[in-house]
Amino acid sequence: MYLEKFIVKNFRAIDYLELNFNKGLNVLIGENNSGKTTVIDALRLCLSDFQQPRDIYCSLSDFRVDKSDLNCKLKNIEFHLFFQVEKDIETAWFNDLHVLDENGNNSLQLHHKYEIIDSKLGKRVKRTVWGGAKEGGTVPYEVRLALRNIYLSAIRDVNKNLRPNRANILGDLYSNIIIDEDTEKDQKKKDELLKSITDILDDDNWRTFIGDGNSKISEHLKKLSYFSDGKRQDIKVGFTPFEFDKLVQNLIIQLPIYSEDIIGSNHNEQQYFEIWQNGLGLNNLIYTSAVLGDIKQKKEISKEEYNLLLIEEPESHLHPQLQNTFFNYLEELNKEHEFQIIVTSHSPTITAKTDLNLLSILQNNENKISSTQINELDLEKNSLKYLQKFLDVTKSQLLFANGVILVEGISESILVPIFSKILGEEYDTERNGIEVVNVNGVAFKHFAVLFNSNNEKKRLKCRCGIISDNDEDKWDGKNGKSIKARVKNIENLGSENLEVNFAKKTFEYELFKANPNNELLFEIIGKVHKNLPAKITEKNNIDEQAKLFIEKLTKKSEFAYLLSMELEKNENYNNFNVPGYIEKSIKFVVKGTH
Repeated sequence: MYLEKFIVKNFRAIDYLELNFNKGLNVLIGENNSGKTTVIDALRLCLSDFQQPRDIYCSLSDFRVDKSDLNCKLKNIEFHLFFQVEKDIETAWFNDLHVLDENGNNSLQLHHKYEIIDSKLGKRVKRTVWGGAKEGGTVPYEVRLALRNIYLSAIRDVNKNLRPNRANILGDLYSNIIIDEDTEKDQKKKDELLKSITDILDDDNWRTFIGDGNSKISEHLKKLSYFSDGKRQDIKVGFTPFEFDKLVQNLIIQLPIYSEDIIGSNHNEQQYFEIWQNGLGLNNLIYTSAVLGDIKQKKEISKEEYNLLLIEEPESHLHPQLQNTFFNYLEELNKEHEFQIIVTSHSPTITAKTDLNLLSILQNNENKISSTQINELDLEKNSLKYLQKFLDVTKSQLLFANGVILVEGISESILVPIFSKILGEEYDTERNGIEVVNVNGVAFKHFAVLFNSNNEKKRLKCRCGIISDNDEDKWDGKNGKSIKARVKNIENLGSENLEVNFAKKTFEYELFKANPNNELLFEIIGKVHKNLPAKITEKNNIDEQAKLFIEKLTKKSEFAYLLSMELEKNENYNNFNVPGYIEKSIKFVVKGTH
């Protein structure tokens, strides 16, 4: 079985959120404070009954406060989990969660509700849990115990988690190792392993050694306690009674210093580093490997148990190449469908590596958290394929943005952020979390489908602007063909959430037309192109000058770079004017107005 759908209501910043999950790997991405950790914590609350240690609880501060209503009444927190049934044996085991719909399809449902109750001791939180479709259905202890999560937090104390203690993941892994498929034989072999340890500690040398310590304590205890036999206190020092599970909790991981090529068969020469002497990144990989090994083993032992692995920000402490390696292995596990994994991230490296169909994008717009799942958008196969190839580590950042401006080439991508600063701090693309994306051409359609659906559930919840060239001078205006087919196609991509703005001809033409007397332009043109005709500096016919400008300007990217550098140097930006069509696009994406 696997978690197919999860509904969260009134929990922290979430009003209502519905997420659909895949059988294997699922990746939740989004900017900071977009609800990723909230979703993970909600799942931990639902799947942590009777787990030890249990380190998460629902408190009064978890109830959602409506920031738009000063007198808002706190509503009940609700979590609704819908599991997809794959095997009849699982349906039988989780019978109390079973629901049969009108089409004869099986599903398992688990529901949690938290409400605030007034009591003599003040306000407290009451939890109600039920299985099936109707409130009131019981969920037995055994079933709740079999619904588990394994949580890897973004801030992990690996040294502590791998240290010998009651909750040691290494001890859990070894406790669950099956030596023999026959249960009785398995226990017998473990008892034999245990006896081999106790026999070592029961020889004459150990008895003498422990006896010496016992005598040193008894020497003083006899004088401190009563003399009479009935009240005299005697002691005997010995090892804690050995149990197999407790014994393996004392296992530790060490890191060999020398390779086998160096020490050969003389293993007594080997020395070790302690785990705390290792780097945080590699320690995280070691710990995660132990967790994965334990989960896979539990699934092999018992089919009647559900384990959900929750990983927050696997990029923590890992450089990009190790992020790639780590995530490649998660995708390998996904293909095997060994168990279900939910990962949260705001790493462009991981996002670029992820199959788009596995992505859920969380966004926080005007204090409302929503989710957009790529596999639920109206993406054609060729658009999905194009985006999967195009969204590299840099361009995948658009999925984390508060808004997106799509441009044709490098010149616009360099200068649009500078132009936004010229318009004023309130329109600064960087300060507003707006991503400017160079699509290297006019293939805007593949990106537009992420934004332009009129159905809010099938688009990203931020505005998008497209800036493109009309190139009307390349077409026969006399025959009424001033806008060619590709321009019309781009124009048709517009919607309430996506606006298209065209240069009358080209970006450089509009740049010159907006700034015909700006000495900075001529200065930079002179740096980029030596020995230009003298008349290009004559300020007479602006239109003719603009045509000459774009005709002679072949090193466009170099020109754009130098212009951006000069504009950044000057606080008043050399009284530079932003071309009107670019200004409209920036203002639309940032504020939704012109």
